Amino acid sequence: MGFLREVTEATRAAVADPAYLEGLRAPSHESRPSGLAEAIRAAGRPGALLVEFKRVSPGSQTPELPVRSAAEFVRETEPAGVVGYSCIATAYRFRGSPADVAALASSTRRPVLFKDFLVDPVQLDAAVRVGAAAVLLIARLETEGLLTTPLAELAEGAHSRGLEVLLEFHDKGELRLAADVAADMYGVNSRDLDSLRMEPEVARATMLAADGLRPILGLSGVASAEDARRFWEAGADGLLVGSSVARARDPTRFLRTLYRPLPGGAR
Repeated sequence: MGFLREVTEATRAAVADPAYLEGLRAPSHESRPSGLAEAIRAAGRPGALLVEFKRVSPGSQTPELPVRSAAEFVRETEPAGVVGYSCIATAYRFRGSPADVAALASSTRRPVLFKDFLVDPVQLDAAVRVGAAAVLLIARLETEGLLTTPLAELAEGAHSRGLEVLLEFHDKGELRLAADVAADMYGVNSRDLDSLRMEPEVARATMLAADGLRPILGLSGVASAEDARRFWEAGADGLLVGSSVARARDPTRFLRTLYRPLPGGAR
């Protein structure tokens, strides 16, 4: 069994538990922050950076990540000018949870992405309860036949709850789903979610073929300015950075190296 089917089945079982939504409380903010898609667009020429709060990176040789609270993570990354955050809500192999998303959303006024292997509308309810601004939908879950609720229906459900949708692709064949799924923004993941291998050339080809889908983010595999440059050159409007920022000794300094270079060396 590949990783994608494995984690999808585990997630489906977890969200079927009647206790899944128990105890989830929205942050104290009176309302969720403004939209993530607009924040990405507003970043302009330097590009947008989103950073991800996670505890484990299953595809890495050293999966365990440094321990930080959500509040510490925000304090160490917001000065870099990030436009938003992502937070892993997947328990299986990632040790994430909706409660982590709530903690992150409580620590920042920037929009937060509820990042999970979304297979059931109950996860949309969880995203609303914890104060997320957007949810991730993964095209490959549909192309691999792993969904009982179609992506188009999940996107509609997200919008009816006031959530934005980030639609993720890996290879060019998945781009056809963009015509049927009402997404607010798009992403190209360098990681093959079945094998967990990084495939930067596949991601580059997909990004180039996704011309017209905007705004679009490079997801995963950004560990250096050179990795960032490859996404910028392929047409990305922003980057989502996870494990590498978690491991950085100085997260703000590291993040500042990832913006699109501008004439004269300005950010």
